[in-house]
Amino acid sequence: MATPNQVMFSNNPVEGTSAESELVIFRSELSEYNPDSNKFVRINLPVADKAWIDWSDTVISLKLTNRTFHSSSASATDSAISTQLNNLIKSVSILNSQGEQIEYINNYNLISAIMDDYSYGAEHKASVEQILAGGSPDGNPANASATTINGVASGTSQIDGSSLTLCDRLMTGFTSGQFLLPLGYLVGQACAIVLELEDPSVACKVANNSGMSTHYKVSNIQLRAKQIRFNAMFNESFERTLAEAGNVGVNYISETFLHNQSSIPASTGSGIFNVPFSTNPRSAKYILACGRKETEIADSSKYSLETRSSLNLTGYSWEVSGKIYPTQPIEVSDTNISQAYANVLDCLGQIGAINHNTLVSSAGTNTKFYDATITTAQKFIAGLVLEDFNSATNPSVYSGMNLTTVGQMAWRPNIGSSFGASAYRVDFFTSCDLSIHFTIDGRCYSVK
Repeated sequence: MATPNQVMFSNNPVEGTSAESELVIFRSELSEYNPDSNKFVRINLPVADKAWIDWSDTVISLKLTNRTFHSSSASATDSAISTQLNNLIKSVSILNSQGEQIEYINNYNLISAIMDDYSYGAEHKASVEQILAGGSPDGNPANASATTINGVASGTSQIDGSSLTLCDRLMTGFTSGQFLLPLGYLVGQACAIVLELEDPSVACKVANNSGMSTHYKVSNIQLRAKQIRFNAMFNESFERTLAEAGNVGVNYISETFLHNQSSIPASTGSGIFNVPFSTNPRSAKYILACGRKETEIADSSKYSLETRSSLNLTGYSWEVSGKIYPTQPIEVSDTNISQAYANVLDCLGQIGAINHNTLVSSAGTNTKFYDATITTAQKFIAGLVLEDFNSATNPSVYSGMNLTTVGQMAWRPNIGSSFGASAYRVDFFTSCDLSIHFTIDGRCYSVK
């Protein structure tokens, strides 16, 4: 009987490359940090000579200690806080072996919360991974009881209250885990990851914030990863590849986020309002915009990272290089959310996932996608897809739109009614291709 064509055999099977793998733990330079004084957490990444790092199973962990206190109350439970690990991180910087910044994500906690909303479902949030990271098991931040920890009873200075160990993954292009990184071939100092801690009133929700002074500290910060070492034959082959690549080096493509910020002033009337911003990556995949009330961002009684505002929009469009995208505005209302929701899912490449499940709901406290009432906490964001699959003729663009020569752009929300006395902050996140290069002379650089 003949062997089916689909079954392929070879007389010369390709043997795998032998390698050794070990778990390494990268620790922060200092034993503890707090956002009141030393808020920049530096984690150096020393690796063995000619070793590679596998970020695919990377986990960062830390011990969070509540130092919130009440100036007069004797009840420690009054100063209980709720948060999650990513809320504590305002920005992430990646430094190469020459101390140069190759990746920077500002407002990391906000984009991380947005990606949680549209990437995870309630079942995943209830899993071990999300419980360890803190946060809500069902997407409603009000139910984040897993990270409720008590502060000190009373006093006028910071004292350690109760603590909780949290862990989660880092959402950066450098640590994406898509490829092994040859960090052991770099020269100079060790690469480093620098985390900027968020202000306590932004990162934490206090159970009863009346009379409270919100504080916290983090300690025992560890980043775990796998270190891979190949045999001498493989190392020689890779070095030849580096030499042949010259100054450009070998590279891999990942994804990162560029952040812009603007605002819509108080007393803005109804109608179309231009919100200008500028971003210039050479391969932009999509842009997200979210609005938050200025006075609520640093309010420890609000979930300013996990929930946003609708800005009372009735529709929106974008202006790029003098052209309006899409050709017809995206309409949105309490009874028409399909276009706006589909646009966001299209940005994330999930429009065709028939089993798609997120923390966003059509109706629900703190989980509703859109509510016309401007003060209602919700998950609303606006999106614009910029994928360009006809970019094969432009070698500097991978899959997105080339914005390197584009000047000022604008988001054009159509506001339903006057804002009143409140101003709103608008955060823009542009997803773009990040190219990270390694050269024969031991350098690492990036191109966005």
